[in-house]
Amino acid sequence: MISFRKFLFSFLFSCLLALRLSAQPLSSQPVIVLSADNDQLSLRGMLSYLRDPTGTKTISDVSRLANEPAFQPIREPIPNFGVVSGTKNASPVWLRFRVQNPASQPQNWLAELDFWCFDELQLFVVDAQNKVVSTSPVVGWKTPATQRIRHHRHFWFPFTVPAKQGVTAYLRILKYRGAQIAPLELVRESAYETTVQKSYMFWGGVLFSLTFVAIMSLIFYLTTLDHIYSKYIFCLLGLVGFFIINDGFLNQFAFNAQFWMPRQNVYFLFPLILFYSQLTFVRTFLNLRHTPSHRWHTAGTVVLWSGALCLLALTAEWFTPLTPSLELVMIRLFTALYWLPLPVIVGYIIISIVRRYYVQEAWLYLVAILPFYALNLGQVFANFGLLPTYEPVARFGYYAPAALFEVLVLMVGLAYRYKMDRDKTERLIKANTVQQQRVYEAEVQTLALKNSLLVEKERIARDLHDNVGAHLAFVVTNLTHISDQAEKKPITDGLRLGSQLRNIVVHTREAVKLLRETIWAIHQESFTVEEFAERLNQYINRYVHETNGLSVDVQVTGSPVHKLSSAQVLNLFRIVQEALNNVIKHAQATQATVRLFVQSDGHINLRIHDNGRGFTWTNGAISEQHYGLRNMEIRAQELGGTFRVFTDDGTIVEVDV
Repeated sequence: MISFRKFLFSFLFSCLLALRLSAQPLSSQPVIVLSADNDQLSLRGMLSYLRDPTGTKTISDVSRLANEPAFQPIREPIPNFGVVSGTKNASPVWLRFRVQNPASQPQNWLAELDFWCFDELQLFVVDAQNKVVSTSPVVGWKTPATQRIRHHRHFWFPFTVPAKQGVTAYLRILKYRGAQIAPLELVRESAYETTVQKSYMFWGGVLFSLTFVAIMSLIFYLTTLDHIYSKYIFCLLGLVGFFIINDGFLNQFAFNAQFWMPRQNVYFLFPLILFYSQLTFVRTFLNLRHTPSHRWHTAGTVVLWSGALCLLALTAEWFTPLTPSLELVMIRLFTALYWLPLPVIVGYIIISIVRRYYVQEAWLYLVAILPFYALNLGQVFANFGLLPTYEPVARFGYYAPAALFEVLVLMVGLAYRYKMDRDKTERLIKANTVQQQRVYEAEVQTLALKNSLLVEKERIARDLHDNVGAHLAFVVTNLTHISDQAEKKPITDGLRLGSQLRNIVVHTREAVKLLRETIWAIHQESFTVEEFAERLNQYINRYVHETNGLSVDVQVTGSPVHKLSSAQVLNLFRIVQEALNNVIKHAQATQATVRLFVQSDGHINLRIHDNGRGFTWTNGAISEQHYGLRNMEIRAQELGGTFRVFTDDGTIVEVDV
């Protein structure tokens, strides 16, 4: 125990000795020479600081330390005095820098502190005799911009350096909560308006760009109703709020809004919204809900609900006064939950890449957010002394391009997603249209089939009526006549009745033959030309050949395997049948030829030529009295062809389809 105390005492003594040796008197501190060529001067490497743990030192006390090694040189690019966790731990810090005017005229300059949220700031200017020549009023974030030395969101302190002289400036800084970053630089007073205008133009462009992207995202959302765009708008609003707060626009233009929440807590609200809105977005952009890693999605949901605890920490003073201990607990609770979405977002990215759920989307998102969140993390590490406070992590002007880069990359990704969704929708619409077209075509085909069946039924009915019906009607009429004669008188004329009965038998056989032909024609859907020719030969050989000295020759040429429909076969057969009947009855011919020519493309030519006495009619038109010819013409029209009868060494009946 004694050895540990000796070690601790030795360690503390060594630290104090190192600090003492590193401290410098005023004479050893570098001097800033005010050049007539520069309107802005950096104080990097020119500053030193002194902590005032008691908070009681005045400018007189501090200036008397000019010849003592009390001030520590600031070796970081930007002064950063760490994080203050509460009013109990807050203490002032004195910044010191020396300025020399080599010109023969006095020079008026401004010291700008580019950080809005200090509680107390006051600048003192001391001449070479350690006499205070100017003292600024005390200003802070609770001071309205209209009551500051310059009406601006940042803090500006004017001072004058006499000709050929030098002065020492002391800036007293006090902050009760948060990071104590002090980005300080000098601006010539004559360049103030130009500097301010450039700043407003820069931030106006940044905020306009973010607003424009938010409007475009709103259009995408209203077009697709995809919630990812509404969540992206939430992220953009978080970014806008982040810059409005952190660069002091809320402090300048909406001063009373700072006090909606206790203390400075409203300034933590929009950064909180930014981080949690990013988690909301990534849970949709890299959705793990329906993957084997769905538990990570559940973890993201739990983290989102923990944001309510952050809001509780920010608003706790509405409900109960906070003791220093309770205030410290709330600050630590808020800090832990404030950064909690970040590791969850990183987990989403890693899982999506490693398990190959959304590889391209995850890389795109990582590239987009990396610059902005690298700056945020850099500031956190700098606040705790883990990294030097470089200018990019201390000035929010560097955060803006990083944010615009994030917005641009994600906007390209979302625009590509929008295009893919639109193409998918168009493909679905096209597929649906094709499906509807197919259904429509199927319905049309069904209706056409029904119509063809009706036509076929009408054709069969007409065929049975015109042929079989006629023969059966003849049979019925003759049988009725014979039965009437048998009832009225005894049978005396047996030969005549026998002849009538034989005639009835002939007509009955003819009706059966016609019925068989019709059944054959409609028994199957299609026939080859060769099958049709064979059937035609069978008919001619059985019923026509050598009748009344008539010789019939059948010639079939063309494509023998071409398919003919049952309707085509029946109509062609009936035309041949009717034509040969006419030859037998009227032509007095001894020779007839049936020529059928069928091409592979479906063209059909049928000719029945006899060597009889020929046939003519008036004006080349078929008379209504020629029922057989009229029926042949109708059948040819049903085939979609033409029908003609003409005389050329006999009579020629031709059907061309």
